[in-house]
Amino acid sequence: MSVLLRDRVWTMLSEVAKRGVYPLHGNRLGIFRIPLEITQKSEIQSIMDDLKRSGFKIDTHADRIYITYKWTEIGVDQLSDKKFSADLSVMVEIVTGEVVDIIYQIRPLEYFGDPYWIKNYRQKADQNAKMVIDTIMRNTKIGDKYIAHLQKAEKLSIEEAIKRLEEMTPLARNPKARTANALATTTDKAAGSKPVTSTPQATTIPAPPTAVAASAGGGSGSQTTISLSGTGTSYSKAEGPIDVKFKEKRQEVGTYQGIKVWGPIDPPGQLGIWGQDVCIDFDICVADGACIEACPVNVYEWLETPGHPASDKKAFMIREKDCIFCIACENVCPPQAVKIFKKS
Repeated sequence: MSVLLRDRVWTMLSEVAKRGVYPLHGNRLGIFRIPLEITQKSEIQSIMDDLKRSGFKIDTHADRIYITYKWTEIGVDQLSDKKFSADLSVMVEIVTGEVVDIIYQIRPLEYFGDPYWIKNYRQKADQNAKMVIDTIMRNTKIGDKYIAHLQKAEKLSIEEAIKRLEEMTPLARNPKARTANALATTTDKAAGSKPVTSTPQATTIPAPPTAVAASAGGGSGSQTTISLSGTGTSYSKAEGPIDVKFKEKRQEVGTYQGIKVWGPIDPPGQLGIWGQDVCIDFDICVADGACIEACPVNVYEWLETPGHPASDKKAFMIREKDCIFCIACENVCPPQAVKIFKKS
């Protein structure tokens, strides 16, 4: 991830991070969040075994894997001409779960004693930490899952996804070679020997004229029980923000490609609030597209809603289950039509 880290990593001094209190208090951290699920003990053990083969020191506690890389600096005191050596290290932590957080810690140089003669320590530590992260991505199951994520989120072929991963991890130690055939075979076995195909999805989802059972969809299921056409034409655009307590006040009236719809609805002029965790009030949405651009995991696609007074298309959370709850979309929506309910 050394390439992505230039743009997507941030540092902080806080003792508290997103998913709890990390055991790296008060030190400078770099964090990268990956929209992958690693929850099985077998997967965690596989990651640990692969990293041990790469020569790192591995520890684990609960849902976390700690990878330590050590190196020795050798120098000479310019005044006494005396030779010195110092053993340094960086730690990278993998927090597994419904999403994967990769965190690296650069301790202050004073942690290792008084090696005042060491030059460019921060740059070397940062480079070594990114080398470990690249190795994690390139040589473990996390890399395999990230390739599958790229295929789905960016509509890449398996060959293109493998190439993207290789380009993103230039610092990987003893990089693992991947082939499309080998990955496809592994995926088939994991899916119970059922072939896995990548079907391109259109950037705009057309609305059916009548309520039907949809044959394809990206929500929690594929069922469609509501229509986007009708006789409701005497409505005007609603003003934001979305009612954050709508689940207490409204009733579910159906689903659209597996996504819940909360009433009242009277298409095409009144469409209600859509989504279970990623929720948008379609009667407020003005289709400016900020949420689609802000989402890092490609949850949304355009849905045509001709005849609606606010806009003739809406940001549809077709991949709602892929949400990583970063709330970027909620923060950038101009009419405040979005509400994200984080899973406990």
